[in-house]
Amino acid sequence: MAFDENIAPDVDSVLTATALLDITEWDFFNLAYNRWHGEPAAEGIMEPIFAAYMFDDIVPPWARHFSRLVERLYRRGVLDRAALGVERLPSSAQMVGRGMRYSVLIAAILTALIVVAEFLAQIVKIGERCFFPPCY
Repeated sequence: MAFDENIAPDVDSVLTATALLDITEWDFFNLAYNRWHGEPAAEGIMEPIFAAYMFDDIVPPWARHFSRLVERLYRRGVLDRAALGVERLPSSAQMVGRGMRYSVLIAAILTALIVVAEFLAQIVKIGERCFFPPCY
């Protein structure tokens, strides 16, 4: 699954692995670091490593190894996200509820903005036509 013909092979391997695992590159690097070193990266360790990856296409050996492992498992048909340490999204029911509340809030704000814009258009008499539905 090549993403771009001009991309470095190691970066392409990381992108492929993140797509197969359905995680972000940041999460991939943290997961690979944890698997290689046996402990999570200490605070401040990952940022310069990830910046070197993002801006200079430098993939550390432990990330390269992990990306190749993921690709190999996928080709064999035995890729198990949970076995590799990829967890499901936590509190998915809460996330759905929160998303619904935000959707209702955004819809209410947009409706209020349309009503205010219509009211201001009538006060200022911008043209003599209706700008927002319903127009009678």
